[in-house]
Amino acid sequence: MISPGKVLVVDDEQPMYETYCDILTPEGYQVEWAADRDSALKRLQESDWDVVVLDQRLNGPTGGNTGIDLLAELSQTGAKVILSTAYADAEMAERAFREGAYDYLTKDNLKLLRTLLRTKVRSASELARERRLGALSPEAREQEIRELWGTVRSEVAPQRKGKLLEDLMIRIFKTLPGFSYITARAKNKDEEIDLIIRNESPDTFWSGEGSQYILVECKNWSKPVGPDELVVFRNKLENRGARCRLGFFIALGGFTKGFDSHAATYRKDPLLIVPLDREDIEELVNTRDRNTLLKQFHQRAAMAGNGH
Repeated sequence: MISPGKVLVVDDEQPMYETYCDILTPEGYQVEWAADRDSALKRLQESDWDVVVLDQRLNGPTGGNTGIDLLAELSQTGAKVILSTAYADAEMAERAFREGAYDYLTKDNLKLLRTLLRTKVRSASELARERRLGALSPEAREQEIRELWGTVRSEVAPQRKGKLLEDLMIRIFKTLPGFSYITARAKNKDEEIDLIIRNESPDTFWSGEGSQYILVECKNWSKPVGPDELVVFRNKLENRGARCRLGFFIALGGFTKGFDSHAATYRKDPLLIVPLDREDIEELVNTRDRNTLLKQFHQRAAMAGNGH
């Protein structure tokens, strides 16, 4: 199984690895460590990795730049390699990209590092995931979806569970024609959106919805979601005007009666929010006709508030 969000840190300084963990683990990534060249190559052979964060001056038998000497080997594994350094210079950066680095990261400013690392790892992991999924047969992709759903249900770490749930929904929606362009975890200073789907569906049901973009909210809570969260999500749709009239609200813990009754007050609203609980996701994972099932959930929301 392809495990989404796997990051291997190759750095001979454990405190630096711990810093990366502190930054990336809350984002839902599984972060592991290799302290030298041999350990890194061994770990890469043992499992699939989305991203490798590689220290340029990794100590080794060839001296203080063993990390960049290792770059070409790591790039051939399929993982996206981000070269990390506290000694940035133009010549080294040029060499890094020439030898297959996906990106380049300076780590001398911790505050800036936090922002850059999150952004660069997210971009790299999404590309790595797309490449791997694109190589799978339709049957293998469906098997991936089923296995990932099992991982979502068994995961106990909240951040990791949330990231896995988002990855699951990305894979589910991408099985529908025209829903291939999906942005995950879009943030600005005012809000965060879990998933943004560009609606280019050839199906007149979805294209006729009049929603250029579709938003998806994912809650992996064990408790039911209440009306306050519904209002917040509706505001995200409303803030985008006529460009965004449809949203899916995923809640593994279900919805409260207050959510149900509040949703009913929006029946005349031009915006539509389709709530999906654990049982609905189970059906979406296992159905052979995902498009028809999503239409049924859409009708349930449109005709009866939410039907839960």
